[in-house]
Amino acid sequence: MAEEKKTIEIRGFLQLDAFLRKKFGTMPIFYDIDGPITGLELSRELGIKREDIEVIFVNGFVQEVNYVIHPGDRMAFLPPGCPGPYRIALGFYGKNQGNSANFKIKKEDRQQEGEKP
Repeated sequence: MAEEKKTIEIRGFLQLDAFLRKKFGTMPIFYDIDGPITGLELSRELGIKREDIEVIFVNGFVQEVNYVIHPGDRMAFLPPGCPGPYRIALGFYGKNQGNSANFKIKKEDRQQEGEKP
């Protein structure tokens, strides 16, 4: 008896929506997985670069990229650049501290743009 594959529903936001639509021709994508998979592993399978992902949504909640996705889950990739107030409301801050793709404004960046420290 062959092992049954399970499906997850995948979406992308902003430029990742366009990338996934071009690659798969539809949105959402219904994608077969054999078992649990992390968002990072899934992104590699789909050809999404790590630096293009800030956080993922899984079943409506913001999660870090290494969060485990299970068959039957609904998930979405969100790239860096979501506007400020929504970042706090959606919970990006707490899930994103170790992420190099974190949308941050550094003191040095502000100084280079002519702002006073």
